[in-house]
Amino acid sequence: MAETPSDSGREDVLGAGCAFGPVFFAGQLGGLVRERCPQPQEGLPSVQLHLHNGERLDLCHVIGFTPLWVALAVWETGSGSMRTELLPYASIVRVTIDVPREKGTRIGFDQAHTPSVMRGVAMTPEQALRAASARAEGP
Repeated sequence: MAETPSDSGREDVLGAGCAFGPVFFAGQLGGLVRERCPQPQEGLPSVQLHLHNGERLDLCHVIGFTPLWVALAVWETGSGSMRTELLPYASIVRVTIDVPREKGTRIGFDQAHTPSVMRGVAMTPEQALRAASARAEGP
């Protein structure tokens, strides 16, 4: 008999190997997790999901997600109507986020922060984090 995810106790880690898994949808796209379409005045970005088969989905909103797949309301190309897609995380290869210019809305990314280049000798990841944190705190 095949083991199911609930039998193995791995519900929380399934999808973890995917770049755009449950953590991405809950965190970076958290503003689009809702039961209805966003209103235009909310100034939310447009989001396109690019799938491994070449298809592109124009996201309206995220209906919900599980450890294995996400339920999405997506726009039908050219018709203005919506459909529901149940999509395994592994099928998403790229996400394009187009932020409205007039609002500058952010969804999980700090657009006002300019990244700095850390120069110097080779560092371990831990040393780099300490150096970056010291810079963030200032002199």
